[in-house]
Amino acid sequence: MENKSYLIFLHNNCFYGIEALSVREIFLLPEVTAIAEIPDPIIGVINLRGDILPLMDLNIRLGYQQKDYSLTDNVVVIEWQQSTIGIIVNEVYEVKNIPITDITKELYSYGNDRHNKSHLVTGLAKLEEKLVILLSSKNLIQYIEAPEFSLDKFQKIDASLKKDSSEKSTEHQQLSRLIFGSNATSKERGIFQERAKKMRLSTQIQDVSNLMPLAVIGLNEEYFGIDLKVVREFTYVHKATPIPCTPEHIFGNINLRGEIITLVNIRGLLNMKIYQTKNNKNQALIFEVDDFVGGIRVDEIFDVIYLDPLDIKSIPATINHDKIHNEYLLGTAMYREKMMSIINFQKIITQKGLVVEQEV
Repeated sequence: MENKSYLIFLHNNCFYGIEALSVREIFLLPEVTAIAEIPDPIIGVINLRGDILPLMDLNIRLGYQQKDYSLTDNVVVIEWQQSTIGIIVNEVYEVKNIPITDITKELYSYGNDRHNKSHLVTGLAKLEEKLVILLSSKNLIQYIEAPEFSLDKFQKIDASLKKDSSEKSTEHQQLSRLIFGSNATSKERGIFQERAKKMRLSTQIQDVSNLMPLAVIGLNEEYFGIDLKVVREFTYVHKATPIPCTPEHIFGNINLRGEIITLVNIRGLLNMKIYQTKNNKNQALIFEVDDFVGGIRVDEIFDVIYLDPLDIKSIPATINHDKIHNEYLLGTAMYREKMMSIINFQKIITQKGLVVEQEV
């Protein structure tokens, strides 16, 4: 059976899918610089490691009303024939292989009106218990003929938007109407700006191979980082089958596209209390180390970041008394103005902290 991979995301309480092969990267929404006289769906641009990336508001593109942006919004960067654009979505879920036979196209096959928003939709798929609207990366990009921006022009406009109000020109006043996050709190704007700053500063890093890629997860309302090299994918857990006569940290088995994967709870290894999560997202991180594949139940999956090893600090004295906790930690780093503990996941696996020894 032929399958096609889609990145699934949530936007305005609807599930959408976009061709996974067109997705270049995903990151949390930073501050956006407004540019005058560009097509309506494009709200502005960001400096992404020295490249100017136009950002599209998917609400406007689909014909809905523009809404305020949130710190939890994501940017999905897509490419088609050397054209690149970022689309703003509410929440990224997972990559799923959808059988071609499960995609219904009849609803979207009529008409070819360029102004009809349905030309963005290529089909409808039923994925487990949800309906997913499939979008065309090609048409999302092809419809927009955004002007090219040089880095110099971007920096001049960015500086103009930060001038004192007494120095505003007519052009600046027009741009000020479009200042990103005008309804955000000062704290939220600070976080948006810090994200944009990190993206700009990354252009100064010559050897990106020295950066540590991390998946940021939440456990018991704390941030933890896991080496992205061991992460195979993120998924949602709809049903887990309990395994009799196993330790407390064995949560159960799930069927992931025909593959049986055991979910474990690492809170015990980190000397944390095991309790029912307050949210109902039921998320899991699927890991693979050598030939060992398993999953971790997490409260939430926040981000994928690239951390400079020089930013990793030793474990503070406030938790140094916790020897079990420290045994599986590499150190700490700041994330969203809070401390993030970095897990030594390879040590957990090699010391068989998650393995259940059974005789066959």
